Amino acid sequence: MPGSSWPGQRRPPGHVAESLNALTRAVDLSPDNAAMLATIGYAYINLNRIPEAVGPLQRAAKFSPNNYLVQAQLGFCLEETGQTEAATDHLRRGTKLASRYAPVWEHLGLAYAKAGRHRDALDAFQHATKIAPGYKQAWSHVADEYRSLGRTAEAQQAAGRASQLRSPSPNDHKKT
Repeated sequence: MPGSSWPGQRRPPGHVAESLNALTRAVDLSPDNAAMLATIGYAYINLNRIPEAVGPLQRAAKFSPNNYLVQAQLGFCLEETGQTEAATDHLRRGTKLASRYAPVWEHLGLAYAKAGRHRDALDAFQHATKIAPGYKQAWSHVADEYRSLGRTAEAQQAAGRASQLRSPSPNDHKKT
């Protein structure tokens, strides 16, 4: 997820294609292994091949429906590929499984915003900022949604908060 903040977002070193091929072959031998399927999906995300991540993550979600990160990552991929209704379903599930995980709230807000549900988007982004007050990107989204709702003064205040922060990611900035 370029510009986002999910765990494991560093580009993997070494022989990425060969590793991905080996994992894919391993899944052929154990097609119901949710952890392997999720790893393949995460690898595609790390390679910025988001559409290819959807299939393995959907299968992982089927076999591991209570894994918040699988639900969140699948929701992210669906949102990125324009499938906002399905994305919001998985992202909402992710928020229920890990209500203190700010990135899932951010991506739920993005899915709502794409669907034109600006009040819901604002609520999700505000939730992310409550969890991680130093989350610059979430504050920027709050400002955008206030603008969408015609709330200029609040948009300026949220944008000011975002401009004071250095870290775009909740993983790079400790909660204050």
